[in-house]
Amino acid sequence: MEIIVTNEMDERFIEFCKSFGCFLDDPQVVLLLNNFGKIVGCASFKVYDADSAEITTLFLNSYDDRERIAYKLIRQLEKIAIDYEFKSIIVNFDSNEDILIEIFEKLDYKFIDELVMKKEFKSLI
Repeated sequence: MEIIVTNEMDERFIEFCKSFGCFLDDPQVVLLLNNFGKIVGCASFKVYDADSAEITTLFLNSYDDRERIAYKLIRQLEKIAIDYEFKSIIVNFDSNEDILIEIFEKLDYKFIDELVMKKEFKSLI
């Protein structure tokens, strides 16, 4: 599997999001997970505020290895956010029944509101 770093204008991202009934045109950093020429997952973030990025999409086309694939995409988004010098990353959920909450909890995200989780990046200084 290969992770492709791109943006919201990438046709592969647009088509993949449309398959989930979603279209995003805000400026974003987009990751596409390519498996033998087929996009099987995507994740993206946009600027939330001066210090934070917000994960706006996390779509997976497979129920097999869902947790491993989500983990891989989220970790890569975090690395890019750190490279852009964000101090934290935020994710909003539509419901507290979202199946991805457990994955974010395993990655040290904490609830800061009923449906909002946040992860602070630790400074190396």
